[in-house]
Amino acid sequence: MQSTIYFYGGAGSVTGSNFLLDTGEVKIAVDCGLFQGKHSFENTNWDPFPYNPAEVSVLINTHAHIDHIGRIPKLVKDGFRGPIISTEATRALAEPLLLDAMELAARTAERLGKEPLYTEKDIAQAMRQWKGIPYHQLEDVGGGVTLELFDAGHILGSAIAVLSRKAQPDSSKVAFTGDLGGGNSPLLAKTEVPGDIAHLVVESVYGDRVRQEDAHRRDILENHIENVAAKGGTLLIPAFSTERTQDLLFEIRSLFLEKRVPSMPVYLDSPLAQKITAAYLAHPQYFSDEMQKRIAGGEHIFDFPELQFVEGAAESENMRNKPGPKIILAGSGMSNGGRVVAHEAALLPDEHSTLLIVGYQSAGSLGRKLIEGAKKVEIRGEEVAVRCTVAAMYGYSAHMDSEQLLEFVNSVANPPQGGGVLEQAFVVMGEPAASGFLVQRVRDYLGVKATAPEAGDSAIINF
Repeated sequence: MQSTIYFYGGAGSVTGSNFLLDTGEVKIAVDCGLFQGKHSFENTNWDPFPYNPAEVSVLINTHAHIDHIGRIPKLVKDGFRGPIISTEATRALAEPLLLDAMELAARTAERLGKEPLYTEKDIAQAMRQWKGIPYHQLEDVGGGVTLELFDAGHILGSAIAVLSRKAQPDSSKVAFTGDLGGGNSPLLAKTEVPGDIAHLVVESVYGDRVRQEDAHRRDILENHIENVAAKGGTLLIPAFSTERTQDLLFEIRSLFLEKRVPSMPVYLDSPLAQKITAAYLAHPQYFSDEMQKRIAGGEHIFDFPELQFVEGAAESENMRNKPGPKIILAGSGMSNGGRVVAHEAALLPDEHSTLLIVGYQSAGSLGRKLIEGAKKVEIRGEEVAVRCTVAAMYGYSAHMDSEQLLEFVNSVANPPQGGGVLEQAFVVMGEPAASGFLVQRVRDYLGVKATAPEAGDSAIINF
């Protein structure tokens, strides 16, 4: 049977993930994320969907990052009434993240002279339609199609969505990877590799980069903490509220407990990250086996004496001005909004401090400009000199790098048990250079047909 995959977002770009599989009997959407770039929200987020939301039968969500869930309430607002399916952990993480995105979008809408992207009512309706399922539970999504979720190892509850024909369970399958974890999280299990995949839609955020520092990430973090301790400065880490913050809290806690670094205050300046951390602890079954054993044994993996939670904006400013070395973790991870921006305005000119960037920075974002060596940046209309140390550490990246992505595709194409059926890889969710590089490597090294679709492209597949 023939079906069509439509690439509406996350094609030709990293963010805005949104795909549609039309079997002729059922229309299955996979992810519905926000487009992000120079600003937290791009104008395109207000554009009408290129399909009728009311005609979509089901929405499958791979994980809770905002560039994969951020337009779900808009989809609901515009008429989608089908079920939303993800893991239970993704559902739990989604609500606080969507409420936060709603507030940021409202400020953007006011600046752009637009209507709100969506409201709290739309989020509540989305949550009523949202269903959480465990990994490896076979779920009927209509039209004779079955869904199975595999652990993507990216963030808590992240999943690879595998679709198969219900009446033909042994036939070839379609897989949407979402984002794939590189095995760097001290909290999560490794990425699973599904079998019998004929058509693979695979991410490529780091499709053209190899991160040599992954094996030494803890040592690098230790060195940065020791440096600011010696200088009496501040280690400022713009961190995504989901996954990166939790990984770093755990690692910093470990360094203190092992007395590998001097004790100093650690401020988590993100009410959202506090909510997400609580949601992590509420779903321990999604941690790695080792971490589940430690939690079951009574270990409080995110709790240590140096950690202080920051609530209001006034407290945020007061904390920053306290003398002595300190560590501040604040959002957003790309420095395109949130409390970290005020911290950067104050600390970038301070030669005793360090700005440590620990994740992907989209083109045009403030974080990207700083990584690229800008000596002056504009923050909230003011020119700010950059005198502090600016460092990047991608060892805690939640994404596979180029070598890992190639190996993942190879494992799908050539499973250990034999019988690989991979016909084609669609390389998405990457900047054009990254996607193009991975496409060429998949073709050259694996002999698998591979393409990098652009937004609006479609492909007919046998499914």
